[in-house]
Parts: sequence; C-alpha cells; structure tokens
Amino acid sequence: MRIDLHMHSRFSDGLNTPTELVEISSALGLAAISLTDHDCLDGVNEALEAGREHDLEVLAGVELSCEFAGRDLHVLGYGVDQNHQQFQSMLSRFRETRYERGLKIIDKLHDLGVTIDREEVLKKGGKGALGRPHIAAVLVEKGVVSSAGEAFEKYIAEGGPAYVPKHRLTPAEAVSHIRAAGGLAFIAHPGVFLENMNELEILLAAGFDGIEVFHPKHGANTTRRLTAVARDHGLLISGGSDYHGFPSRDLPLGSLDIEYEVLEDIKQRLTRD
Repeated sequence: MRIDLHMHSRFSDGLNTPTELVEISSALGLAAISLTDHDCLDGVNEALEAGREHDLEVLAGVELSCEFAGRDLHVLGYGVDQNHQQFQSMLSRFRETRYERGLKIIDKLHDLGVTIDREEVLKKGGKGALGRPHIAAVLVEKGVVSSAGEAFEKYIAEGGPAYVPKHRLTPAEAVSHIRAAGGLAFIAHPGVFLENMNELEILLAAGFDGIEVFHPKHGANTTRRLTAVARDHGLLISGGSDYHGFPSRDLPLGSLDIEYEVLEDIKQRLTRD
C-alpha cells in the first residue's frame, strides 16, 4: 500500500484538476494521497469527492509560503479543516497578494520587451492561487521560451530579471494557523531550502509536528539524516512526489516508495490532538 502526500492541482500551480490527480493515483494503485496546493484549499472538496468515487483515501492538505533566514521555506499542513473561516481568510489574503505579484511580474516582462496578455495568465490560474508556473505556461505557448524550466531560468526564478518577491509567513505563524484549523504542520522538503542541519534544529523550535522526509530532491543521505532527526525529536514523517504535472521537471505521481504506515501515524496524531 503506497501513498503520495504531496501534489499540486490547477488550483495552485499544477496542470491537472484534483479529479484528474485522483484518477491518475487510483490507476497507479495508490492507497491514499494528499492534495497540497500552494496557499489554497479550494481543490480539496473536489479531491475528496473524486476519492470517494474511486475508492481512494484523500487527506486534506495545503502548502504555505514562509520565510526563514531570509530564504523561502514551505510548510505543509495535513488534516486542516477546509471550511475553517479564519484559515480561509488568511488564504484569501495570500491569493490577493499572489494576484498582485503576478501582475507585477507581467509588467516587468513587458519592460524587458516580453509582452503577454494578462487575461491569458489569469485564465491559466483559474479560480485558484495565481503562480509563476501560469506565467511560464503562457510564455511557452507564445514561443518566448521552449519550456517552463527555461521561463524560470531566463526570467522569473528568484534573482531573475522579472522576479518579484512574494508574501510569506514566518514559520511560527504557519504552524499557528495550521494548528488552529485542526491540522498538523510539517517542514516541507527541508533538504531543498535549509543549508545545514543546525538550521533545522533552530526551525523545529517553532513547534512543528513533523518533517517531510521523502522527496524527489532528497538524496539517500538526506533522507536518512532527516529520518534520524524526526526520530530523535519524536516527530512524524511524511513524503510525496511534489507533482505539478510538468514532465520536464517532475517525477510521476507515486514514484517514491512511501508506505501507508506513514499516513496511519499522521491520522492517529490528528485523532489524538
């Protein structure tokens, strides 16, 4: 029984609908998934409904944008109540800032001589949280770049000529919001953002419930070290493919061998708390 607890839909910066993610996961024989869109819970109800139709367990999830030591940090929330009013209000503010950020990036591209239609980008974003992948997709369609990866590398990655910083929470704020909504807070793919294990020790003081140990960008050594840290601190572990649907940069859904026991431990803690 394999699971995948990290994936994104069109409601944030993925290419698939929540229903399509459930259908793909079911066809792959996965036992459970979590939809963890960036700063958005809008796709969760659709995923839950599709999960019931396909006999696939779906755990409500979200991935919040944070800042730590002057750098990006992502925080996963599992088991959050998608109808929690205060949490949804916080996410609404996030979406507003993402929208404003997207328009600023488009303006910067225009200043660089790259003109794309705002409405086309907004259509890509749909009802969810507007993100850079939506801009990258339009750049590819217009022939400005040959791939989303090139769009990031050439224009919109951090440090790029069209990059605009995004609104971010502190780790402690993210943990507080997630716990208030009935969920558990996990540090997402720390091997990507943190420079060393000392930083991880500092970060854990914010009160996290777990660490995302299994991730495509975590090598075997990183996975072992993170597992040891989680064990030493009595923390839960999680993991997933971080699937967005871009063949050039993503591993397939369910490509990491994560056992159902990982989800069982999370559900037990959710029930206990």
